[in-house]
Amino acid sequence: MRTILAIDDDPIMRTMLDEVLTGEGYSLSFASSAADGFALCRQNKPDLVLLDVNLPDGNGLELCRKFKAEPKTRHIPVLILTGEAVDADYRAEGLEAGADDYILKPFNRKELILRIQRILG
Repeated sequence: MRTILAIDDDPIMRTMLDEVLTGEGYSLSFASSAADGFALCRQNKPDLVLLDVNLPDGNGLELCRKFKAEPKTRHIPVLILTGEAVDADYRAEGLEAGADDYILKPFNRKELILRIQRILG
C-alpha cells in the first residue's frame, strides 16, 4: 500500500483528503505544522507528500526546499495542494522549490487522484 503524508493545518481539508485517498487504497498520515511534517517525513519516509503552502509555523515552499535538501527526504515527491497560488508566477515558485506538481484547492477529486497516480507511477 502506498503511503501519503498530508501536511495541512485545516482539519476539514485533512478529513476530505482522508476520505478521498483512503477510498483509493492509499494509507495516509497527517501533520498540521511544518515542524511535525518534517519530522514525520524523515521518520516514516512516505511515498508522497501533499503540502499546503500556509502553515502555522512556516511556509510550505520553504519546507519543500528543506525536504529536497535533506538526504533522507530528497527522493520523496511533493505535490503542493493550496488555495493560495492563483497566479502562474507563484505556482512556478513552488515548482522551483522542488515540488513535483501543483494543484489548487478546492481540488477536483479525479484530478487529484490522477496527479497522484502520475507522480507515483
